[in-house]
Amino acid sequence: MNKAFLVLLAGLGTGSAPLLSMPAGAASFDCGRATTAFERAICADPELSGDDEVLAVAYATAIGGLSADAGATMRAGQREWLAYVERACTPDGQPLAAAYDDDGLNCLKSEFTSRISGLEESRMIGGKRFYLLERFKTEPPSGEEEWNKVKTTRVSVARIDGTDALAEAFNAYVAGETADWFAAIDAEAQNAANPEAEAEEGEDEFDADTDTTLVVDRVASRMISLEATEYWYGHGAAHGNYAITYRHFLSDQMRPLEASDIFAGEDWATPLAGIVSAALKAQMGDGLWDDYETAVAEAVVDPARWRFTESGMEFRFQPYEVTAYAAGAPVASVPWHDLRDILTEDGEYLGSF
Repeated sequence: MNKAFLVLLAGLGTGSAPLLSMPAGAASFDCGRATTAFERAICADPELSGDDEVLAVAYATAIGGLSADAGATMRAGQREWLAYVERACTPDGQPLAAAYDDDGLNCLKSEFTSRISGLEESRMIGGKRFYLLERFKTEPPSGEEEWNKVKTTRVSVARIDGTDALAEAFNAYVAGETADWFAAIDAEAQNAANPEAEAEEGEDEFDADTDTTLVVDRVASRMISLEATEYWYGHGAAHGNYAITYRHFLSDQMRPLEASDIFAGEDWATPLAGIVSAALKAQMGDGLWDDYETAVAEAVVDPARWRFTESGMEFRFQPYEVTAYAAGAPVASVPWHDLRDILTEDGEYLGSF
C-alpha cells in the first residue's frame, strides 16, 4: 500500500478521524517518508499536493456514516483506485521508477480531480444514504504508435446503504442494469493477464479509455432517478464520445418506471414526438439535421431518455443524433402543462414531487 495514504486509511475501520493526525507541510501524508515516484510527485508539485489534501477530505467524507458492509465496499474501491492511479499516467502501465514528466503530472492532476468529483457522489440524498461500487483497471499500450498509451477503465455505480426492502430492491435493479459494465471490466482484466489469447481472438481492434458512471440525479417522494454516463475515447481519435441516459426506480412500488406510469393510453407517442420536436426546434433553431424528427420519434418513447423536474420533463438526445457534435447531448425541455393531454392521472405528480 502506498505510504501516501497510510494515514488516511489507518483509522477507517474504527470510525475515527485520521485526518486529524496528518503532519503539516504537504499533501495528506509525511513527505519525509515519500519513497516512490508517485509519492514524490505529490510532494514536489504544489498543485498536486493540494489535490491530495482535498482528496483525503473527500474520501473521509464519502465513507462517513456508512454501515460496515458499505464501508468495506468503498475501501475496496479506494484501494483499487490507488493501484490504478499509480499506473494510469505512466508510459507502460507500471509504477514509475523515475520522475514523472509534465504529461504524467498533468495526467495525475486530472485523475485526482476526477476522483474527488466521483467521491462526492457518496452522500445523503433525499433521506437515503448512497455509496459507490467501483472498479478501476489499466492495461499497457498495445502498440508503439505515438497515440498509444495506457488504456484506462473506470466504473462507478450508486447503491443504497441498508438492508431494508427498498435498499435490497433498488440495489438488485442497479446490479441488473450495470452487470454488463462489470463483466466488461473483468474481461479486460483477463485479457491483460493473457495478451496472447486476446491477440489470437482479435477481440480488440484499438485501444480505448472508458469511464462509465451511474449516479443519483434526483430523489423525489416516490421515485429515484439515476443518470448514466458512458464515455469512451479511442486512442488516436480527434475526440471522445459519450452517451447520457437515465434510470428511474419507483420507491413506493419498488420497481422500474414504465412508460404507462407517465403517459396514458396507446396513442401518446405521436403527439409526444410532435411536442418534443417543436420544443427542440424552438431551442436549437436551424442547426438540427433535416431528418431530426425521425430521431426524436424513436427516442422520446424510451424512459431512459427522460429526466423529470418540478417544472416539466427533459428529453435527452445523444451527440450526433439530432445535430452536430459541437452541440453536445441536446436536451428538449417541455413544461408539464404542454403534456397534460397525454399524461396519466398520476403522471405529473409522480414526476415532479
